[in-house]
Amino acid sequence: MESQILLISLLVSVAVALASQRFLIVLDRNAATRLAKSDQPAQVRDVFETVGSPFSNLIPNYFKQLESNLYWAAFVSKAWVGKTPAWVIGRQLLMAAGLGGAAFWLLRQPLALVAGAFAGWMLMAADLGSTADGVRKRIAQEMPEFLQLMAAESASGAGLDTVIARSAEGEGYVAAWLRRVLSIAHGRSLFPTGESGEEGVLFQEARRSGHSYLISFAVQLGFAVQGTQVREALVTLAKQFADTYIGHAEMRAEQLAEKLGLMVSIFYFLPFLVVILVIVGLPIMQAF
Repeated sequence: MESQILLISLLVSVAVALASQRFLIVLDRNAATRLAKSDQPAQVRDVFETVGSPFSNLIPNYFKQLESNLYWAAFVSKAWVGKTPAWVIGRQLLMAAGLGGAAFWLLRQPLALVAGAFAGWMLMAADLGSTADGVRKRIAQEMPEFLQLMAAESASGAGLDTVIARSAEGEGYVAAWLRRVLSIAHGRSLFPTGESGEEGVLFQEARRSGHSYLISFAVQLGFAVQGTQVREALVTLAKQFADTYIGHAEMRAEQLAEKLGLMVSIFYFLPFLVVILVIVGLPIMQAF
């Protein structure tokens, strides 16, 4: 028991030290100037990377999910640029250890250790996941209208490359993503080519993003570029995405009650149960 307490105390100390270090940077008014000259962010990143790197082979599917989340989080926030799945895992582990150790130290119950570790793990994943999901939902919402715009552009008889370039000049996340794809292409083909066997930059970026709408978008455009009925293909794809989005929205509405019940059980009922067991259950057990 003493060795476990020492181990938990060590983990808590590391987590608190890292949190305090970052907290002091934010409080300092001149931190922005000194931050560019120092290597402190690299040091913090190295700590998180070191802790999370060994888990890349243990939970590969979760790492792939984090890669997609980081792709979209960095798309809208510079704070996530350069971050890796190992960095995220390390941050989650340290926070789980810190909160779990603190809860165990306060309540002296194994259940508190588990609940605190779980809360720390989920809290450190919530900001990344919510940011990425927000971008994904926004893209799914914009796709039908964006495809209708592309269909209108193609009515002039312009080629698909020209249609994409013109549509990418518009507003919204889909247009911004296409601008990124065009900047990455640098003269390379956006679509698959039979001669070289390349997948095309559009499909490569869509696969990197992990967004099912964009992957289907890239695949369908790859087929459309080989035919002559580009406008019809875009209109059909727009209707397909609209129907899919409405179906997913209805499904999320039906699952909302279940998710709310789960969140209430985790963040309200479980802490309440722990408090009741500590306040009422322990005295009764000690009396016997």
